[in-house]
Amino acid sequence: MAAYDVLVIGAGNLGLWTAYHLAKRGVQRIAVCERSWAGYGATMRSAGIMRQQGGSETAVKLGKWSRELYQQLGAELGVDSGFREVGYYVVASSPMEKAVFQRLVELRTANGIPNEWLEPEELCTRVPYVDWSRFVGATYTPTDGYVEPAIVMRNIVMAARARGVELFEQCEVRVIEPLQSGYRVETSRGVFEAERIVNAAGPRGARRIGELLGIDVPVAASRHMVVSFPERPVEIPPAFPMMFVLASGFYLRPDEQGVLLGFSNPLEQADPSDRFLLDFDWNYFERLRPEWEATIPSLAGKTIGRAWTGSIDYTPDQLPIIDEPRFGFYVLAAGGHGIMWGPGLGMKMAELIVEERVSELPAEEIRLSRFAEGQLAADAIHLPFPH
Repeated sequence: MAAYDVLVIGAGNLGLWTAYHLAKRGVQRIAVCERSWAGYGATMRSAGIMRQQGGSETAVKLGKWSRELYQQLGAELGVDSGFREVGYYVVASSPMEKAVFQRLVELRTANGIPNEWLEPEELCTRVPYVDWSRFVGATYTPTDGYVEPAIVMRNIVMAARARGVELFEQCEVRVIEPLQSGYRVETSRGVFEAERIVNAAGPRGARRIGELLGIDVPVAASRHMVVSFPERPVEIPPAFPMMFVLASGFYLRPDEQGVLLGFSNPLEQADPSDRFLLDFDWNYFERLRPEWEATIPSLAGKTIGRAWTGSIDYTPDQLPIIDEPRFGFYVLAAGGHGIMWGPGLGMKMAELIVEERVSELPAEEIRLSRFAEGQLAADAIHLPFPH
């Protein structure tokens, strides 16, 4: 029977970054169990948005740390980090959003993130291919960008294995039994024992793994849709800055030689199935089409090269979980931001395991008990999720 100091359940962005940070801190025996393949679930179906313009203290800090960690890991391995810095406009559609956004500029700059509020007149000069008459302004951070999920997964798998982490794919966790010291874990690839367990099982597994020990983990899966236009209109420069129209729930970023558009339906419901590949909602795509075509008229009528869906893990307040609800059993969830916050979340989970604390983040925004207590802060900048 294999025995480990820490067994991480889930080999997505969160689980692998946790294992990597634990190894960097000197933890010796670390294993990661994944029921399919590393990154196969939400991570590889992500659009890779990497912004620091969060709507809460936790969101801002995790975005900043994660951006830095992606770049540091690339330098450590001597390969491309997968991060592309193009800048990001988060667009306000109403005076109410404008007031919220302007307050958030203060929060971000106080945490060392370059962020500014821009009026439509200035935006027309900076980004002339957007119809800014539809909006009241936007915040902008020049150091935001996006990552390529395939490169991200290559790098973190390489880095974790180089530090001695064992990765078990096709290894579904079926039973977790508490022992006098640690846990016994039955999987499809045999039985393991571990002093500590990290539940980083994502939108398709976090709740189920928690239930094996009678712990309610309020993480569910919501459908997110992405399309890619293979050709970029001539009006749009190659490395154009990303933009997120918060009220309409869609964003755009560069994609190879074209443009990527991601969006979620605000009426979407939690998906209770165990499926990774979900139906694409073409009806909603057509309902949303007038919004993005009016925003960037040059995209109207452009051919679609690819279209896909992914599952986003979300919590009731769109904020993460970094906690130890039972001695030696830890819960890590991204609150809908696995690619965006994964490196920072893994760093903080490793800190909790090794140092028994989480520094620099407000406890009320990360502890699991906040949901039972009804004390939810909520992140102000996020895609529409089910209530």
